[in-house]
Amino acid sequence: MKTTTALTMGVDAFTLLDLFRKVAAGKGLKILQVDSSRAHSEPIRVYTLGGKLLAVLAKQRIKRRARPDCKDRIFTLVDENPQNELPGWKPSNYWNFEQLKGDEHNFNLRVSLSIELGLGIEKRGVVLLPLAHGTLVSAGDQLPNFRMFKALVENDGKAPEVAKELAISNGSIVVTWTDLGLGGIRKLTDLFAEFAGGKKSIVQLNQNQKVFDPVPSPRHQKPCDELFIAEPAQSIVIQTWRSQLHEYCNSLVA
Repeated sequence: MKTTTALTMGVDAFTLLDLFRKVAAGKGLKILQVDSSRAHSEPIRVYTLGGKLLAVLAKQRIKRRARPDCKDRIFTLVDENPQNELPGWKPSNYWNFEQLKGDEHNFNLRVSLSIELGLGIEKRGVVLLPLAHGTLVSAGDQLPNFRMFKALVENDGKAPEVAKELAISNGSIVVTWTDLGLGGIRKLTDLFAEFAGGKKSIVQLNQNQKVFDPVPSPRHQKPCDELFIAEPAQSIVIQTWRSQLHEYCNSLVA
């Protein structure tokens, strides 16, 4: 009988999505959307840009720019501050707002603030980034999103604590594995790499998906389903793989 180990999800093992949800719960956020290896929260604040807020943004050099190509059918705000330039790419540093239905003279100037969660392996945790979405087209680059987010939150005394925390940051905050009570947690794939020790024969055995359980890298696995193993269970997993490897080698002996 093949040696196995019973991992208790939420105790010994966590998916990346599990970790995102733990971080979100600790920050008072709710996950709205998962996109590959990232997650986005539900809006934490929605602002209507009247004269006062437009003036606040203008002081931060986020200003309205005329769009003669659209004949005043679109209201555009542009972050006129210096941008991170990437060769071959134009900065994504503007927001377009749609006209209100039935009112050609006014626009739906709403900005929704939300938070993106992503894995930060080098930072040993989950990275939170600020997002500011308009009603038609939104800036895609990180700096403009942070500047819009920061300007609106700093003008709002009732903004959620996580928004205030991001506003005073350098553009992101990190919730570490230690913050989550999971210091030393590791990706299952990294744990297997340690176990294999660079031996191609062992790495190749993993390709048939039948020798090792838990399977280090299942086929067709979604990024947010990737497993992370808590530190107390890591030695158990490695010992289980070692036993399974011995069983497989013994099965080849006539």
